[in-house]
Amino acid sequence: MNKKKITCLFDLFVIVLAFTSCAPPTYLPKPTVNYPGIMNTCTFGVQNMDEMAKIEPNLLTAHYDGFDVTYKINNNFVVSLIISNNSNKSLIIDKSKCYVLYNGYSTDLFKDVRSSRSTTFNNVQDAINNVQTHEGGVSMTVPPYSKWELPLQESNVRQLNDLPDFNPSVGVHSLSPFDNKETVEFIIPYSFDYSMAKWDTSRNRIYVNSIETKEFSQTFPFTASDVPLMVKTNQYEIIRRNGVPDFSEVIKTNAINMEKYKKHKKAVSISHGVWGTVLLPVGFLGWLFYFRGCDHEPPVYETTWAY
Repeated sequence: MNKKKITCLFDLFVIVLAFTSCAPPTYLPKPTVNYPGIMNTCTFGVQNMDEMAKIEPNLLTAHYDGFDVTYKINNNFVVSLIISNNSNKSLIIDKSKCYVLYNGYSTDLFKDVRSSRSTTFNNVQDAINNVQTHEGGVSMTVPPYSKWELPLQESNVRQLNDLPDFNPSVGVHSLSPFDNKETVEFIIPYSFDYSMAKWDTSRNRIYVNSIETKEFSQTFPFTASDVPLMVKTNQYEIIRRNGVPDFSEVIKTNAINMEKYKKHKKAVSISHGVWGTVLLPVGFLGWLFYFRGCDHEPPVYETTWAY
């Protein structure tokens, strides 16, 4: 076979290859799927038991004459407190008579209080820890215009174990302390009297006072969990699945894409068959087109819950 004939065959092969090349069909993208969910937004509140404080619910703060008590809830649902002395006198606290109550069962707020010689002051320059042990108790002072935060390592506070059950009923549901499986109450004896002759007691209970239930939907990924997650200083959320997503558009799209694929595959098979027959006298070129594949399978989109 001379060079000119080989060149002609090569040119013919290239031309036929171009005519029979199979570009994939343009498949439809996955339509948006909204996954239905239901959310509980649970809000903590403060119940003033001593009737001497004004409560600022959103900040979990009890305002007393001369000082504030702000309650903190960390991500592990351990409730602690910060005392802010807003007066020009030292605030005296009797550590030996401080208690924390879980559902009415009390324990000492501080560990080994009579042997303790440490406490934590915040936002106070050159603050001196003035803890005095005497026959009547163990007094601690919070200097004027300063803050004191309960040191967790010195206290007996613990994680809340029994939060209210998930409420699937849409709406806002008010709760009382008696609706809670577990409440926390702090009892703090205090005085501004340097002779320590006059004492008062700060007593506040922390509990979940409302649950707001909302239905919602969101696109992939959908995160559902029975584990409560703190989202604000006084709120946590629980998210669950709610029903079945509408996959009708996904099913329709899968069917359209499959039809495109079948038409494409049929057209490719006919094209290859025709050119294979035309080139059969050439030998290997004919067989090449008979058996040449061109398969562009469509994507198959999920029709089940996905995370």
